[in-house]
Amino acid sequence: MRITPIEIRKQEFKRSMRGYDADEVDTFLDIVAKEYENLINENEQLDKQVATLEAELKHFKDVEKTLKHTLYNVQQTSQLSKENSQKEASLIRKEAELAAAQMLEKAKGELQKMKDEVASLRRQKESFVARLRHLLSSQLELIEVLAVDDEKAGELKRKATGDAKSTKVDAAPSQTVKPAAVKPNPQARPSRDKDSMPVKNTKTNEKKKDFFKDIFGDNMDVDEILK
Repeated sequence: MRITPIEIRKQEFKRSMRGYDADEVDTFLDIVAKEYENLINENEQLDKQVATLEAELKHFKDVEKTLKHTLYNVQQTSQLSKENSQKEASLIRKEAELAAAQMLEKAKGELQKMKDEVASLRRQKESFVARLRHLLSSQLELIEVLAVDDEKAGELKRKATGDAKSTKVDAAPSQTVKPAAVKPNPQARPSRDKDSMPVKNTKTNEKKKDFFKDIFGDNMDVDEILK
C-alpha cells in the first residue's frame, strides 16, 4: 500500500495513558511527510532522468545499429567494388591481349602479303627482262642483218662505179695499150684484217647501246641487258 504525504499528516493515533506527546507526534509526522514528499519528487525526477537516459540509450543503440548496418554495407560495397574492379581489370587485360594478338596477326598477314607482292613483282621483272632480252636479241639480229645489207649495197655501188670508169677508158682514142682492169668478184667479200674486228665490234656495241638508249632512255641498264 502506497502512502502519500497527506495521509501521513492526517494519520491519527489513539490516546492512552502515558502515551506520546501529541504535538511532538504531529511535528514528527510533518517532518516525515515532508521528507517523504521530497523523496517522491526526487524519485519522479529520477524516473524522468531514467526515461530520458533510456530514450537516449535507445537512440544511441539505433545509431549504433545503423552504423553497423552502414559499415556492413560499405564493406560489402567495397568488396563488390574490389571484385568488380578486378573483373574489369581482367577483362581489360584480356581485351588488350586479344587486340594485340589481332594486330600482330594482321601485321603478319600484311607482311606475308607484302612478301608475296615482292615475289610476284620479282617474277614479273624476271619475265619482263626475259621478254625484253628476247625482243632486243631479235632487234640486234635485225640490226646486224641491216648492217650486212648496207655493206653489200656499198660493195655493189663501188663495183658499179668501177665498171663505169672502165667503160669510159676503153672508149677514149689512144694507141697506148693498158692492161685490162681486173673485175672484182661480186661473190667475194673484201678481206678483213683480224685487228680491225674488235674495232668494228666495239662500234657495233656502241651503236646498240645508242639504239637502246634512244628507245628506253638513260635509266635502262643496257650493259646488263646486253650480257
